This record gives sequence, C-alpha cells and structure tokens, in this order.
Amino acid sequence: MAKVKYAIREFIPTANQSGGHSFYAQAQPDNVITNRELAQKIQARTGTRAYEAMTVLAAAAEIILEETAENNRVQLETGDGVSLVSIYPRVTGSISDKDVQADPEAYGNAQVATADMLTADKLQWTLGASVGKKFSKQFALNKQAERVNFKPIEGIDDDDDNTNTGTGGNTGGGNTGGGGDLTP
Repeated sequence: MAKVKYAIREFIPTANQSGGHSFYAQAQPDNVITNRELAQKIQARTGTRAYEAMTVLAAAAEIILEETAENNRVQLETGDGVSLVSIYPRVTGSISDKDVQADPEAYGNAQVATADMLTADKLQWTLGASVGKKFSKQFALNKQAERVNFKPIEGIDDDDDNTNTGTGGNTGGGNTGGGGDLTP
C-alpha cells in the first residue's frame, strides 16, 4: 500500500471570520510531477517515447482550453471507463441589495437588486475540476496515511497551495473561502 502523508494544521480565525479555533488535516505531497517526469513514466510503462508523450500532454492541455472555452466539459477517463477528472467552465459573481444601495446611481436609483443587474462584466470565469468518485475511492482504498510535520511544497500553482482559507470548525478545514492565521 502506498503511503500518503498529511500534516495537522491549526486554524485561528480573524475577527472577521465565523467559526472557532480548530485543527485540520492537510495532505502533504512530497513532490510535484511535471509533464517531463510524467512523460518519462509513460515511456517506461508503455514504450511510447517520452517526447511523443510530452507532445500528447501538451496537445491535451491546448484542446482542454479550447473545448472549455466553447462551453464544453472535458472528462478524462482511466481507460476502463472510470472517470479520472472532469474539467469545466466555472463562473462566480453576484449582486445584492447592499451593492445596489451603495451605488444607486449606477442602477437607476434602484434600492433592490434584480437579476438584470448581474451583467457579464460582473462575472469572474475560471476552470473547475473534479475527480471522479470511483477513481477517488480507488485512491482512498490503496493508500496508507502517515502523519508528518508541515512543510511548504514548491512548484504548486493551484488552489491547493497549502494555505488555509477555510472557516475551520468541523468542515474539514482549508480551501473553502475566507482567510485566517496559520500555525504549522
């Protein structure tokens, strides 16, 4: 069974946050596997040349960006029909009565927000991704947890950047919005 490491982190809420002081577990990966390293592993497993695998990985990234920009969801599978990861367009944005009341002239002196006030220029677009349930379950069944001390991981460029932005409590900890002080 593979060992997957985790660290215990402390959440100390700021004055502006709800929830109380808590501790949460955070995955502690050893390394970031690059496309080059992944291509070398593909070569070792399949005999496909590493440069060919790198070309396919780069093309897949380009195609995923193109397809999601065309409002499509891209689902990568394991080869035996199990969903590995799904990548999709994600949007956030809102308008509230408070926003309207703070700048009534911008909204025709209205006092109440309406759906028509949430215009495209107020939206923020990103890509979302989710791991398939069966694939995630396979991972969970094939790992052994090992507690380690927290250490920052270099080379991570995503939402899971080892910073707690959660609200603490019994929600499982970080990366759910907010902010807060961390103690390793």
